[in-house]
Amino acid sequence: MRRRRFLQGAGGVMLALPLLEATADSKDAKVPKRLVTSSVFYGMVPKHFHPKEVGANYKVPRYLKSLNHLRKDFTVFSGLDHNLSGGHEMTPYFLTGIPINHAKGYKEGNISIDQKAALHVGAQTRFPSLTLGCESNLSNATSWTSHSSQVRPIQSLRALYNLLFQNYSSKVKQQHAAKIQEDKSILDFVRGQAKSFERNLGKADTEKLDQYFTSVRELEKKFTQSRIWLDKAKPKTSYKLKNAIDHASLVDKTPIFYDLMALALQTDSTRVITLDFHHLGKEGGGLNVTKDIHTLSHHGQEEEIIDELSIIEKFYTREFARFIGKLKNIKEANGQTLLDNTMVLFGSGMSNGNSHSNRDLPILLAGGGFKHGEHKKYERQGNTSVALCNLYLTMLQNFGLQIDKFNTSTGTLTGFGV
Repeated sequence: MRRRRFLQGAGGVMLALPLLEATADSKDAKVPKRLVTSSVFYGMVPKHFHPKEVGANYKVPRYLKSLNHLRKDFTVFSGLDHNLSGGHEMTPYFLTGIPINHAKGYKEGNISIDQKAALHVGAQTRFPSLTLGCESNLSNATSWTSHSSQVRPIQSLRALYNLLFQNYSSKVKQQHAAKIQEDKSILDFVRGQAKSFERNLGKADTEKLDQYFTSVRELEKKFTQSRIWLDKAKPKTSYKLKNAIDHASLVDKTPIFYDLMALALQTDSTRVITLDFHHLGKEGGGLNVTKDIHTLSHHGQEEEIIDELSIIEKFYTREFARFIGKLKNIKEANGQTLLDNTMVLFGSGMSNGNSHSNRDLPILLAGGGFKHGEHKKYERQGNTSVALCNLYLTMLQNFGLQIDKFNTSTGTLTGFGV
């Protein structure tokens, strides 16, 4: 009875969850870590995001007021960035810190933090990661693979819902299984052809071929994972979508994206999720604004325009607050909350849309078992900022990776931890 009440009371899930089946009443249950990122394209007006005071007793700025009741569950950071410049062109590298034209200098290209975590998860979940976009597109996606390809975001709520909860018929399963086997056979053939002339290549071509084989191995893992999960039933939920939800406004779609993300984590369908925001969509996204967000971001320090821009940016932080509040209200098998075991990053690859600055990015991290409740400010050494990848390395270690470097990191983030 305790198990049944727990499962039915946590976010609408109506089926015993695989993760919790064997350990629902155990305080010593092994509960996995999760990682979620939520990013906006045009940054945040700095004075309304970064507190002036450092430490626990900071005065809450305009954009963080909706989060004030959760201030012990998150940390605000100032002074972290990727030491990049280039405005909009650098924003897609928010989760990686490495522009595409510099990727060749790194062993894993410009892999993003979410995809690095997804490689660690592997086939433990149905989806190693979910990459989502609410009024977003591929060119501005923040998720990058180890061979420097952007991951196309899922923008349809209906498609996401079906992916998580719709089971295939026996006929469709057979078709999928046949397609997986066919693709794997083609991959084996192509790799065999490539191997046949590998010995005659020069150094540069050998390196290119090695990158190709890395991509092949990743595809093989995906085929194997797809086959493993094909015959396993998906979780059921009482959560319902409206028929025309994909035609709804940003205001209506955003909370549903977050609801489905919470369900995906709770059912252990995935442990890694990214969500990107870019445009407002039709009719100002349902917000009371007169211009698009790009135009408003070039406010020229005019307070009337900043006030209108704030309607949008406060909406982003308000919905983020609702999401982490939701995670905090979902109890895990070990007595902790879903937020305790989920690192939730909010931020942008641009700090100030008005000046196109990529320095001192707006960064907030909630949950994950870290010691929170402060505004932490990191000072530059000359013109060099503390690397945001230092925070990412800290997060990946918390996720369970035994690594001492991630992309441009120089170490873990000083003064922040569990």
